[in-house]
Amino acid sequence: MDSSVYANKDFVAASKRWVNVYCSKDSGHGTEKVGDKEMCKLHPTITCEEHVACNASAGGKYFQGTFRAPATVWCKPDGTEIGKQQGSMSAKQVIEKMAEAEKVVGAGLDSDSYQYLLDKLAAGEKAATDGKTKEAVETYAGILKAMGKNPGAKAYTDKAQAALDRLTEEARKKIEDAQAAKDAKAFAKARELLKSVQVDFKGQPVAKDAEKALAEVAAAEKAAGGK
Repeated sequence: MDSSVYANKDFVAASKRWVNVYCSKDSGHGTEKVGDKEMCKLHPTITCEEHVACNASAGGKYFQGTFRAPATVWCKPDGTEIGKQQGSMSAKQVIEKMAEAEKVVGAGLDSDSYQYLLDKLAAGEKAATDGKTKEAVETYAGILKAMGKNPGAKAYTDKAQAALDRLTEEARKKIEDAQAAKDAKAFAKARELLKSVQVDFKGQPVAKDAEKALAEVAAAEKAAGGK
């Protein structure tokens, strides 16, 4: 299956929705230099030592006594077995088995989406920490727009929503401060606060609240004889 399945483009595409663990007791694959490491020549994302150790561990966990290789096991995220197959399979058969297992496991993320979410959440957190509120808001809102309807992304979109909510609370505090400034006839300060909310939260509901509050400031300033 090393050459007939694992290198198959359809299997590679389907496998991106899984965490794939390759186990083999064969240490004779040879090595290939990847960066500064000697990796397995057959599967250059791991070392031969790693797949040999994995074979010893997984073999005892999922099989008792002797078993026919190659063998494939499908598991839940906690390692609970949900199916296994001894003997070789075609790429089509493996993909079909993966589809059956997905019905048990439930919605998941492909590796590209997973990496996208990790990168974007980290970028949003950095922007917020650096005081780049507009950038942070756009990043979190982008996550929700791109992945909000993907049930497999819920844990990550929840984080994005929670971060956006925290920033929105800060914006609402600015609106409150602007209203207090308006009442104290500090109209310039009130406008500055409200315009910053409009810029940083463009497209968000709180920006509409800032727009409404700006109109109230303009009316109060006019009533006070300002320009």
